[in-house]
Amino acid sequence: MSATDREFHDKIVVVTGAGGGIGSATVRRFAQSGATTVLVDRDDPSALATELGGTAHRLDLRDEVAVDALVDAIVQQHGRIDSLVNIAGVFIGREGLVSESDRKGWDLSLDVNLRATAHLTARALPHLVETSGTVVMTSSTQARAADVGWASYGVAKAGVEALTRYVATQYGPQGVRCNCVAPGVTATANALERFPEDRAAAVRANTPLRRFGHPEELAEAYLFLASERSSFVTGQVLPVDGGMLVHLPG
Repeated sequence: MSATDREFHDKIVVVTGAGGGIGSATVRRFAQSGATTVLVDRDDPSALATELGGTAHRLDLRDEVAVDALVDAIVQQHGRIDSLVNIAGVFIGREGLVSESDRKGWDLSLDVNLRATAHLTARALPHLVETSGTVVMTSSTQARAADVGWASYGVAKAGVEALTRYVATQYGPQGVRCNCVAPGVTATANALERFPEDRAAAVRANTPLRRFGHPEELAEAYLFLASERSSFVTGQVLPVDGGMLVHLPG
């Protein structure tokens, strides 16, 4: 067993979106590293929590009263929060051109992807200050390069990157680090449903590694940024995209 296999022993790690493809892989990886995991999802994550020896909380992160109660419950049960990993998000698959978008879609995207993340982070920060803890956010390649649709998603994720820098700047002097993972296309069941083969082939052709990412590869990035191995890294966005954004098309 390597020194890093139990690096989160006695640590309380909260993961939102824990029932999704990336979220479940990430919470498994933290559990393997010794963490006591707190799984948060809009769908009931109890089965996975039981498997991993963690605790489960089912709620809509847009419900600020429920989020406040969640943080209180975690601290009451576990006494502390060491890491908050914000993975929960929503992708509006029907969204096309900006001129075709509507207020309802923008509100949903901003509420879930940005406002809910900001609110939970704000409520957790006083407890993270007590533990010199870490926050890891989730952005997207679409925060840095425009696509043929999904503007509200890209704009919300750009806001998450800005929030990362604000938290890092304001809470770094108190020992809290905040970083962000920016996944490329990741081979989860939900993501693969959005990609007909012609689009999937185009994405792979414009990715230097010529494939989609795997949830387990994203999990390693979250683990690294939450761990002491990244102890002098804060305010940064780590792309995990197979090189998608480092080159010109073609």
